[in-house]
Amino acid sequence: MSYLAESYERFMVPSLFAPWATYLLQRANPQLGEHVLDIACGTGIVARTVASHVGSRGLVIGLDLNPDMIDMARVAAKGDEIAMEWHTGPAEQLPFPDENFDLILCQFGLMFFTDRHAALKEMHRVLKKDGRVVLSVWQGLDRHPFYQTLHDVSLRHFGKSSVEAVFSLGNSDKLHNLLTDSGFRQVTMEPVSITAYFPRPEEFLAWEIDINPAEAPALQNLDKEAQQAILAAARQDMQSSLEEVLHENQVVLQFHAHIAQARR
Repeated sequence: MSYLAESYERFMVPSLFAPWATYLLQRANPQLGEHVLDIACGTGIVARTVASHVGSRGLVIGLDLNPDMIDMARVAAKGDEIAMEWHTGPAEQLPFPDENFDLILCQFGLMFFTDRHAALKEMHRVLKKDGRVVLSVWQGLDRHPFYQTLHDVSLRHFGKSSVEAVFSLGNSDKLHNLLTDSGFRQVTMEPVSITAYFPRPEEFLAWEIDINPAEAPALQNLDKEAQQAILAAARQDMQSSLEEVLHENQVVLQFHAHIAQARR
């Protein structure tokens, strides 16, 4: 199991993804006995949260492309009363039969899929008739000024930024059209905002600015010392933005999302 997956579960899930999972499930309204699929499940917070709603007569399956995240999900779910299944694989090729699930959940995953339309068509295929999909995506980068600065700093120092992809489905009309074009009906969109609180500001910044040198043009072909110097310069450039969102030694940030609901 990777350090990244452990750090994600320990640091990001409690502050950000667990609160959002609660909002997602309020809209999904899972019922006892339902079969539920959590796509792009990460370390499994949505799957673990929904399990108590469907009970022992239900079924909960989590799927993610990253095997380290799935390994962490299995560890985190140990001891839960409701048994869950965990699968590694792409959302564009779901390893499940047609009309198999009552509910599909996808929390902040759709924007990362290689082929969003293919992934949604697969969700449509494995849903039972009148089954429902509930998913969340971040609103645009213009609604998240801290991350706009992070995007600019990353481009300047690393020659690459992954930030833009995170917020790439911020247009609700685009998301609505993706769902309808994939065969879904009764599509509704809801803007939702929450305030997240992150302890240990320096750890938060390290998490957000973490980058694989092999994927950053400006860090390639440099020795480790030179790479660390560039990383330190990027962290320094983010300090003023970090201080703007500090309150009582916590990072306090507003996050804005769209929650979409639709039926097969």
